[in-house]
Amino acid sequence: MRVIIVGGSKVGYALTKHICEEGFDVVIIDKDEERIGQITDAFDCNGYVGNGGSPGLLKKAGIDSSSLLIAVTKSDETNIMCCGVAKKLGVKRTIAAVRGPEYGEDRAFFFTNMGVDMQINPEKSAAEEVAKLIKYAGAVEIEHFGDGNVNVATVQIREDSVLADALMPEVQARLGAQILVCAIDRGGKMITPKGKHQIKAGDKITFAAAGEETDKALKQLNILKKVVRKAVIVGGSKLGYYLTKSLLSQGVKVTLVDSDPARCRELLQKLPKADVVNANGADAEFMEKALKGADACAAVTGKDEENLIISMFAKSFGLQRIAAEIDNQDYEDMLKKSGIDHVFSTRDVGLGGILRDARLLSIGGEKDNDNVIKRLYTLNSGKVEAAEFEVDGDFKLLGMEFKNPGFALKSGVLIAMIVRGQETIVPDGASSLQKGDRIFVVSAEHKIARLADILA
Repeated sequence: MRVIIVGGSKVGYALTKHICEEGFDVVIIDKDEERIGQITDAFDCNGYVGNGGSPGLLKKAGIDSSSLLIAVTKSDETNIMCCGVAKKLGVKRTIAAVRGPEYGEDRAFFFTNMGVDMQINPEKSAAEEVAKLIKYAGAVEIEHFGDGNVNVATVQIREDSVLADALMPEVQARLGAQILVCAIDRGGKMITPKGKHQIKAGDKITFAAAGEETDKALKQLNILKKVVRKAVIVGGSKLGYYLTKSLLSQGVKVTLVDSDPARCRELLQKLPKADVVNANGADAEFMEKALKGADACAAVTGKDEENLIISMFAKSFGLQRIAAEIDNQDYEDMLKKSGIDHVFSTRDVGLGGILRDARLLSIGGEKDNDNVIKRLYTLNSGKVEAAEFEVDGDFKLLGMEFKNPGFALKSGVLIAMIVRGQETIVPDGASSLQKGDRIFVVSAEHKIARLADILA
């Protein structure tokens, strides 16, 4: 299956990487020849230099035999146009990055009239992730499934953690919570845990739990801490705007700092409840005053070096809830080693929805009663996937207890949670699947599109 990606910036680069890893035929288009060279040298894909909205260039790139076009340039208008042209040329599905707040209420119009099948907003998605990171101090990532009934979280285990050196059978007793550990990341090596495995300090564990049980576990892990009342956000970009808006909606008092006077005036009009300040976030004297009484700080200036300096200063000032937008891998590693856990980039956000679409297209689309994936999230920088399915009456293992030798799943795949009506179940050996169950599958080793893909 061929996928065309228009836009080779950080989001396009990350998409090319992940979609190539899926085994698809990828073509990347960008106006910057150097950028195209970097991407085609790094990945097994073809590249074209030019305007991705040009019918001639799209035909040259093979649009007539492509199933999916993803437009992620920095221009919303260009992305929308690319999708419209691609639809006219016969592509099955289109995805556009639409970042501007002014387009937020026009989704139905784009879907109906402009040829855009799906919109992503990397900055808004990243802001939502950072807001969760600030709330759950110490949690690397947390995703909500099943109308909020099920959570999948990735957490760093420190030396003083209650789970340090715990064997798998000891986990629930130590936490006093019903959770299922689905994956262990140990120095980049992924482990699907079994009873013999032990959690060690420095590990990142991915676990699934029902809503209330998640909070119990996070409290025992010293992650769910006091409520954030005041936050300082440095950087008035779209990401800074969306993050401020998200935190204000949660009742957090926000000081938003930007060095551009014109941008500050614009932000003040859009965010009247925020304390918008025209200042340099790298000014130590100013930041010391701004951070006084703050519970959290996010550095989202768009410049790695500034974000690094600001987050390190906030750390030295004593703050524990710090988030920094970093694209350079070396800087990311440096910050993490300094004790700042919340280092993120907009490049990978929204990835799960795109990968789900690509996989469904590759198997012929979403069909009724075909046990296809309903939702997909990626965690831990794409190392772990969490997928939602609904079980129909044709599933091969329907009614069979998990402990039955015939109930065989692929290595590295776990059924982490079952939602049956209003009941949320952490499965054990006596569990079985029934028609209509919603199940949540976690895998660190396989790319799953249909429920049958989890079977050994």
